Amino acid sequence: MRLPLLLIALIPAAAAETSLRHRGVLGNSGEQGTTLVRFAEKNASGMGVAYDAQGSLWDRGGDGRLNRYAVDGRLIASYEIPPGGSAHDKDTLVICGEQLLMKVGKSLHVLPLDAQAATHPTALAPEVTRISPNSQDGWVAAARGREAFLVNAAGETKPVEVLESDTSDIAIGPDNGIFAKTGDTMQRIDSFAPEGQRGPWPAPGDRPQWLAERWYGSAWHGTLRRFGADFLPDPGVVLGGASGAFIGYVPGNHELNDARGLADLGGNLFAASGAEGVMHLLEWSPVESRFTILRRIGAVPRCGALAMDGEDRVWFHSGFWEWSDGPDTPLRHSVPPPDAPGFAGAATLPGGGIVAPGIRWKKPALYYGKGDGPAGLSEDIPLPENAVACALVPDQERLTLLVTDAQGKGRMMHIAGEGKFEGDAGAAELPGGLSAITSLATQGKAILAADKGEVIGFRTGQGGFKETSRWKDWGSEDTASRFGEVIHLAASEDLLWVADTLRHRVLCFDAAGKLLASFGTTDRAGEDLARLNRPTTLAARGKRAVVFDSGNQRLVKLEFSGE
Repeated sequence: MRLPLLLIALIPAAAAETSLRHRGVLGNSGEQGTTLVRFAEKNASGMGVAYDAQGSLWDRGGDGRLNRYAVDGRLIASYEIPPGGSAHDKDTLVICGEQLLMKVGKSLHVLPLDAQAATHPTALAPEVTRISPNSQDGWVAAARGREAFLVNAAGETKPVEVLESDTSDIAIGPDNGIFAKTGDTMQRIDSFAPEGQRGPWPAPGDRPQWLAERWYGSAWHGTLRRFGADFLPDPGVVLGGASGAFIGYVPGNHELNDARGLADLGGNLFAASGAEGVMHLLEWSPVESRFTILRRIGAVPRCGALAMDGEDRVWFHSGFWEWSDGPDTPLRHSVPPPDAPGFAGAATLPGGGIVAPGIRWKKPALYYGKGDGPAGLSEDIPLPENAVACALVPDQERLTLLVTDAQGKGRMMHIAGEGKFEGDAGAAELPGGLSAITSLATQGKAILAADKGEVIGFRTGQGGFKETSRWKDWGSEDTASRFGEVIHLAASEDLLWVADTLRHRVLCFDAAGKLLASFGTTDRAGEDLARLNRPTTLAARGKRAVVFDSGNQRLVKLEFSGE
């Protein structure tokens, strides 16, 4: 479809720039400017939380990066640290005197707590496989296989014990005792342990930590457990959904899966490190004996799918945000996210729910639901290999979802009104020599595909899909009236939203392809609230949309306010 010339001239420039309004940021606690939180391109396991005397919080922010935050979620500084990040390595950081001591892989590194941004840490000689998340009198408990010892920020060591098997975790506990975890049990291993008080005891969970006169341990499903000095539940599960003793309803958050460690901020406030370095501020309720999540501290380093449900809630990474939420709001109703590389797009259903195909626990699966509760899951669906995008198929007797790879090859599946998988509807292919699909959308009776800077329309018919339109500019010789080489799209009702990635803008068109509004400065990236940096994944509902501002690692809410 070639659009009539001069359509763009019918819209006054000032009206086009002011009718698409910024409505806030989700997913980046630094929000904008120099305080924006940024993670490294490659993800990595969190290292725990260090809370210093200046009130700063420290944790890894992706592979090779250490971030320092204010408690309100703003980024203070970033530092380059050695690469690593496997969850099995259990990398850890701990304050040791005036230094931050870090275990990365099997190496130790120190960084002064008052170091300027971009300062490189200093490597220490001892090789370690575990270190404790706390210190005592300038010493940290450490392990190297079966050997347990103490180490300080100068790299000096003191022997403690040689165990019968490798240590999986080590901590400094009550009475400055040194405790090692092997298997599912804890034992005290220092020579000062009173007779009969060396264990073994059941471990409180993964990464046991003595903090605020209690033992804490983590587990999957965003679970934290609290035990007393005697390793008995006190009361047991205090956050999350894993089995164990708990009181009442305990909400969870899967960005805290197998939490990497805690810090005590005082006044019943704690901070917890997440599976990939996203930190959460927690409040302890002595009356209810549980934690409540107050704040999400971190960024959105990657986003393969977004959707908006019938109440304009934003679905991301298998959890939801309300439209009114702010930059540091924690995800709600999250469930375990998919395996890498993530979701193959997402779509909003006529009834207001969402569906999103992906791979979970090595099985092809379909997430579905609304933001008023956790998503459901249909497993073993007929998901195409290397699937990247999905859209509802119009003009079908049954609700049908199309899922394709980047070349437009895929399958269709029947789904129920709430999104649950109901059956395979056969192979499908979008014609036209497609090679780089980023996204699909449904508008009216057409499926739209974004491919190499073009919006391509398809209709269903006898024998499969037929191409009906193809366009990349909208009626002006001005180069600003043309998409860049990479675009993403979403559609809702009579509006088509296009994220023009390399030109740093979002464009809003009517169903006929007429430009209505734009947001961002064409060809100029920025990190303030008026500009974007490489926007990609989109979701839309009515006159609202949310876009992944990938260069700024945040989600930006937009609203069309024109007629």
